[in-house]
Amino acid sequence: MTNNNEISVKELFELIKSISKYVEREVKFYALGGTALTILNLKKSTKDVDINIETENDYRYICKIFDELGFERNGIRWITQEGLAFDMFHSSNIMGTGLRPDCISKSKFIDSFGNIKLYTLSLDDIIISKLARGDSRDFDDIKVILEHSEIDLKNLVQRYKETMETSIVANYKQKLLDLIEIKLMEWKFKIDDKMISEVKKWEGQ
Repeated sequence: MTNNNEISVKELFELIKSISKYVEREVKFYALGGTALTILNLKKSTKDVDINIETENDYRYICKIFDELGFERNGIRWITQEGLAFDMFHSSNIMGTGLRPDCISKSKFIDSFGNIKLYTLSLDDIIISKLARGDSRDFDDIKVILEHSEIDLKNLVQRYKETMETSIVANYKQKLLDLIEIKLMEWKFKIDDKMISEVKKWEGQ
């Protein structure tokens, strides 16, 4: 493990490879959050492993394997014998945020590990899931994505609005306004006054 019990991309791949030995049918893993950013080389390491499973049936299948491997379960979190936290979700419900149904089809294929096919969510959906949660670490990760990737903010804002139409996330409108009006200024990004005005109108509805 890296410092502070964080896991590097090499260690992450080794972990998935070791799990794949027990997976006897094809299952798709979709990496989320900091895990995805580590795989995409936007972060050096991740504190835990966040994975979405495409279907509830496959989710239950992997949970059964984790149980047989002796991983300790606490809600969505599984702890390996080495003390690594492995958080699992399924379908399009990511970290309490119901993403758009096409979040799976928009994901990026990374590699195959036996019967495990590894993907990462799109960067737009990673930003949306992090913004919905909105703690300081999430904003740090959003900053990294914006600094190192070509993100169309207009498309991101529209997708965020569509995602939040059926969301139970608290203060989701204010979180978007905080990002484009306050955080982008702090990070020295170009500010789009028209976009801010449109989001304020949406936030005031």
